[in-house]
Amino acid sequence: MAGKFTNLMGTLGLIALVASCSHHDANPVCQTEYDDTEVEYGKDSTHEGLIRIHAKGHFTYVGTNNANANKKESPAMKVKFDYDFSIGEHEVTQAEYAKVMGGEPAPGSENLPIANTTFGDMVLYVNNRSKLEGYDTVYTYTYVDYDSVHHVNGFENFQFNPDVEGYRLPTEAEWIFAASHGWNVSDGWNQTNSGDNAHEVCSKARNGLGLCDMAGNLAEWVSDWLGYFKDTTVTNFVGAPDGGSLGERVLKGGSFKHSEARTTLHSRLDTYTIISKSKANYVGGRIAFGKIEKPVWMAADGSTSSAFLKPLVKSSTLKNKLGTLRAKLAFVNRLTNNLVYMNFNESSFSVKEIKDSTLKVRHPDISPDGEWVAFCTGGEGLPGKSELYVRRLNLAGTNLVKLDVESAAIPRFSVTDAGDTVIVYVTSADINTENSIFTETSTWQVPFSNGQFGTPKKLFDGNYHGGVTPDGRLAVTGARLLRAHFERESSPVDTVWFDSAQACNVSLSQDGSKRTLFLDFAKKDGPGREFVGKEYGVHERMFIADSAGNLIQSVAAPNNMSFDHTEWVNGKNLAVASVYDFNGSHNKLVLIDLQDSSVTDLVKGDELWDPCLRVLNVNLPEEEKFLNLDSAGVYMTATSDITTRIMKIKMEYFWQYREITEVAVIGSSRSFAGLDPTAVTSHFTINLAYSAEDLTATNFFVNNYIIPLMPKLKAVVITLDYDRWFVKDDNWKEWFGNIPGYRYDENHSFWKDGVPKSMLNLTRSAMTPDDEESYTFGYNNGVYHSESEGWVDENPEVSWDVKWYSKYPDAYAFNREKLVGILDSAKAKGILVIGAVFPQSPYYVKKGVWGRYGLTMDDAKEIQNDMKSLQEKYDNFLIFDEYKDGVNDYEYEDFSNEDHLGLKGAVKVAGRLDTLLMKVLDE
Repeated sequence: MAGKFTNLMGTLGLIALVASCSHHDANPVCQTEYDDTEVEYGKDSTHEGLIRIHAKGHFTYVGTNNANANKKESPAMKVKFDYDFSIGEHEVTQAEYAKVMGGEPAPGSENLPIANTTFGDMVLYVNNRSKLEGYDTVYTYTYVDYDSVHHVNGFENFQFNPDVEGYRLPTEAEWIFAASHGWNVSDGWNQTNSGDNAHEVCSKARNGLGLCDMAGNLAEWVSDWLGYFKDTTVTNFVGAPDGGSLGERVLKGGSFKHSEARTTLHSRLDTYTIISKSKANYVGGRIAFGKIEKPVWMAADGSTSSAFLKPLVKSSTLKNKLGTLRAKLAFVNRLTNNLVYMNFNESSFSVKEIKDSTLKVRHPDISPDGEWVAFCTGGEGLPGKSELYVRRLNLAGTNLVKLDVESAAIPRFSVTDAGDTVIVYVTSADINTENSIFTETSTWQVPFSNGQFGTPKKLFDGNYHGGVTPDGRLAVTGARLLRAHFERESSPVDTVWFDSAQACNVSLSQDGSKRTLFLDFAKKDGPGREFVGKEYGVHERMFIADSAGNLIQSVAAPNNMSFDHTEWVNGKNLAVASVYDFNGSHNKLVLIDLQDSSVTDLVKGDELWDPCLRVLNVNLPEEEKFLNLDSAGVYMTATSDITTRIMKIKMEYFWQYREITEVAVIGSSRSFAGLDPTAVTSHFTINLAYSAEDLTATNFFVNNYIIPLMPKLKAVVITLDYDRWFVKDDNWKEWFGNIPGYRYDENHSFWKDGVPKSMLNLTRSAMTPDDEESYTFGYNNGVYHSESEGWVDENPEVSWDVKWYSKYPDAYAFNREKLVGILDSAKAKGILVIGAVFPQSPYYVKKGVWGRYGLTMDDAKEIQNDMKSLQEKYDNFLIFDEYKDGVNDYEYEDFSNEDHLGLKGAVKVAGRLDTLLMKVLDE
């Protein structure tokens, strides 16, 4: 069956609609701005359960121009399609899911939509269906991380390949285009009519394209990372290249738990942050089929691209090669001439580009401590002047400084025998075949410390840009000729190696072996072919020479590829290089193991040049050599979820400030987002809270870290989340039970006999969240950098059983016991405990519910009275109630959502806490 959906409107109707149209309407823009031409659609006879939509030549809008919209949902952006696709006529049912993934649905639930699925669960489903039907998989990854009940938490090196024909999740643009034809929220299962349950698929009316449940029943995963929109037009939009600091994703369509007002075409958020491991009984998905040959991603800065750089290596493989993940890779994207880097000690393995249109970067080199990167503007073998810069190795490329000399090229960091950090550079990187030209160039070094250059010093004549040993006794170079310089007591010696055959991409080892690696041009009857014993092509082999220039090893490039930009990895029997194909496209960076001549892919792109891989060494004092670098300070792993990653940042703050902290804030996301410690001016304060923290975790951190290891501590501020005290310790066990750092601390009695001096450095150098996460989660000494978006609407959602307190009294008793444990420990040390009750939307109380997670007002009053009795019993316990059952002076602009404050509100709370501290502690 095929059909056409047409949105036709007469002139008078058009005028009336324009006059009354509002951006508060269901559509993100006025309906007349949608594509109103005929859309052909029909059953997809090849792919069971899908509707084929002929979208080519049509368009839709993502986002909205609503003035009050969340900035992640605005502005409206036009999206065009130059392809057709198929989409599920309904959400994936339990029977369909079981058919592909195994198992049996409960009797009578076969036609209910599958719920409680993570994004990863849906990815495995569509990939498995592709395999069953003989298609390639659209999603690729190198490792799957499961939780304790076998839901997918996430993937390692996850990639969405839209140009592959197979089953997948729909893009957000596809979803909106399919949903917008005949969109009617009242026809869907929502908060008003659902009875707080999902219903069988297609038990409500279909839309104009024959699709069911687009406006309700379950919220649906789409393929996109959550990013930002721009007032522009994009063809074949497939979302953002990544999910930002949180790894956020998109949910579409509302659900049986959502109100009609919150179910709009442009809605893409939920009450809480949506990440790949999120799951709920109101979340499921539908599938799509069809390749997108020319996909376009939009980055956070509004730039678009049809291809993004992709990491290829598994963390386990890299650690096996390097012996550690404390390593960074820098290289050049020659399509943009920008500096790109990866921090392998970050859990995301993400590729980051420092966008600077004013500089054309070449030959980056990372400092020994990994904090800085030097680079120049001239390339090897090219004449002319070059500038040398150093900047912080972060996404913003901060603290940029330029060396004030006439010309400087191919910088290399080095540490002298005296322990000073210097940068070695040459005055020109021009070819070195002519002695007269070569001797006019020279090699220099300049001290670099605290972000500043010292005074340059000339080392010797000749542009020896392949490297200089720390003692200055050997230097090598190659831009046509492989030259070497020896500093000897009698007189310096300059010589040519490799029988004067053409050579380039020279690099001197940094492990003390004084080996030199280089590439050659495969001269017939040349020294390279003689050494290898067979023919090969230009750059198809990498050569190693000893300290006297004798060839000792050769490694072949991967089949049908050639090496370029070869460099040693510091202190390792490894090298890094780019490889190019027969078209000259440098599409990969690789790691070469000289022990077994194996080649490991690192990252993929279009034109990747000039790699530098720096392994960061941790130097422990002699008395702390016993510390295990795989455990000490390792407070997260490659598969850690968002809560553990937040706490990793907080543990850095803990070890950094533990000796001077007077007030420590700890608790759930309400204190994480709701209290800015820098606004507490009377006593030095840090915020150690994290999202979804419960009293089990609070008790653990207070009793094992905060009270025993903070010598100047006067007060600890904990969160009194009365409505969340149904939570026991399941989250704590799942998120922190297997994290090496906490187990290591526990095995050493939490360092009660003395904290190692290296704990801060070990924590900082261990695996860490990326720069953006570190900024977002560690803003102002630990407050969450959340924007103030308001409390959303006047009908806030309740996410738990309102009557849980009477149904599960043991849950409340469990949490009360944890609180009492904190009070007892603090009292024994003379520490004040402040129990903070953070504001929530006043509309909870107006609808007869105390908070986001329920409680009747009577139950809340009973808990409050119990807390008052504890306050009377413990003279070191004060209740700091800023909620006051919804009767307070916190305004809409102070909130980021229904039950969390934004930065503005966080400052207000901190100011009032400051007043309380001055009064209580000073007295």
